[in-house]
Amino acid sequence: MSEDFGARIHLALALSGDQALTVLADDALLARLDRAPLAFTVVGADRLAAREADGEADGARTIDPSTATAVLAGRTVGAAFLAAASPARDHPYNLARRIASAGHLSRGRTGLAAGSADPFVADGAGRSHGGGPVLTARPGAAATRDLVLAVQKLEQTWPYDAIVADRERRIFARGDRIRRAGHDGVFPTAGPLTLPSTPEGSSPVAWWASAPDELEAAAEVADVVIVPEGDDWAAGARAALDAAPRRHFTDPAQRPLLFTVIDVAPGTAAGELRTRIDAAGAADGIVLRPAGADPGEAIGLATDLGGGDRPDVLSLRARLGLPRTADLLPEGPGVFPEPAPQT
Repeated sequence: MSEDFGARIHLALALSGDQALTVLADDALLARLDRAPLAFTVVGADRLAAREADGEADGARTIDPSTATAVLAGRTVGAAFLAAASPARDHPYNLARRIASAGHLSRGRTGLAAGSADPFVADGAGRSHGGGPVLTARPGAAATRDLVLAVQKLEQTWPYDAIVADRERRIFARGDRIRRAGHDGVFPTAGPLTLPSTPEGSSPVAWWASAPDELEAAAEVADVVIVPEGDDWAAGARAALDAAPRRHFTDPAQRPLLFTVIDVAPGTAAGELRTRIDAAGAADGIVLRPAGADPGEAIGLATDLGGGDRPDVLSLRARLGLPRTADLLPEGPGVFPEPAPQT
């Protein structure tokens, strides 16, 4: 990245469902995205917030972000992706299994982007989650926090180092180290998950905030908090994240990274974009959200601003300089007995 931007700020990209399909259909555009100096790309950002100019997304085409994320990660070698998710449509067990699987297949290049303002879900169109309460309106911060927390607990039920692959004693995994999630809330979840965590632990989580009252909950469970562009958001979000209790990371001095969304219209000049990025001085990163079906122009702007290729570090958690998520599960007896050595 260039000295002025890369040394102080991360660049990221947000793709709608249509834009993700455009990238997947164009090998050259996908290769440009893979080389771009982006910390990550949010896949299915239209499920997290509607553009003011577009209004509601009712009737628009959408995709399953976790499926698209897996395909994008499989067809790239270094780009990192966050799959959009909402408590109005995603159950934590299925979501955790998909996100953890993508994390293994991509070697830590994937994660989750959660949000409450899903424009594809109309008020009153609620649904039940595994016998739990029916969400009869768009979910708020409490439901989003609960979804993320349940996913993180599930990812921690089977620690990566529980796989010992001991050939001499013929023990593949330490079943006594596999724990139950035991999560109570909007999404009661027992667990454990059916696959181990990645070597990095819980997958990175971004929270796409749509209202200031979400920031405290976001700081409790998210590695990255994404907020709209604007002076009110920039200063207020930084103050809220700095004041929030530091319980999410193993390092109590670490707070979530703050990213600001900047909408990129066709024909936006690099100089104009630099000015808007400078105005978001309190942010650790910028998420470029292109308008229109083709995100190629925004990818080109990111390449120009970054001044080079993508970061060499592949793991998204390491790329962002984030410590591991704190252990959310109490110590106790494992789900299975300690394996007995065999001759």
